[in-house]
Amino acid sequence: MNEIKVGLFDDHPAVAQGMKSFLTSQKVDVVFCCDNKTTLFSLLTSVKIDILILDIIAPDVTGLELFETVSKNFPKIKLIAYTSLNSVMLVENLLSLGVKGFINKRQPAIDIFACVKSVYDNEVSIPKEYHFLTSKYRSFKSNILSSREIEIVELIAKELTSCEIAEKLFISPFTVENHRKTIFKKLEVKNLAGMIVAASSIGYISQ
Repeated sequence: MNEIKVGLFDDHPAVAQGMKSFLTSQKVDVVFCCDNKTTLFSLLTSVKIDILILDIIAPDVTGLELFETVSKNFPKIKLIAYTSLNSVMLVENLLSLGVKGFINKRQPAIDIFACVKSVYDNEVSIPKEYHFLTSKYRSFKSNILSSREIEIVELIAKELTSCEIAEKLFISPFTVENHRKTIFKKLEVKNLAGMIVAASSIGYISQ
């Protein structure tokens, strides 16, 4: 398994440090811990992470606004909610915003790692009592694009040819074409124009 890069947002330093220590012991690379939105967005624009674990309640956070903002502006980053709150409505709202994992602070530490690994593997990870909700969001696993596929979509949007993309990414044109076919299938489109519209609406690219 490749090393998973994670960022933590929690306004309780002891909680954040405890989670960092545990995840690090599980060979997860905790790139940063922060406790305010300004620092968070500065870090998100300057460092690369795969997953962001966010506490729902923080002094400068209003409701689920932060999840929505991060999801919209950093679509490549998978989000996990970490909270002491527990309700069906909350979990459903988080899923609708594109959050891929939900961890209650009362769950054992090993559940945190299991959630991180599942989300990294493009799965929705929520407690068993909420599994009935995932039927509404099963499209996540089939529609999600890999980091390489997102790169290709971005380059196609810049009007690069398959050969130019292959040269830039150090892969063969044949591999680019295979990625293109997979992208079309995941986004349920038939041509490049449809792909651009779909990718833009999901937030992978900006038009």
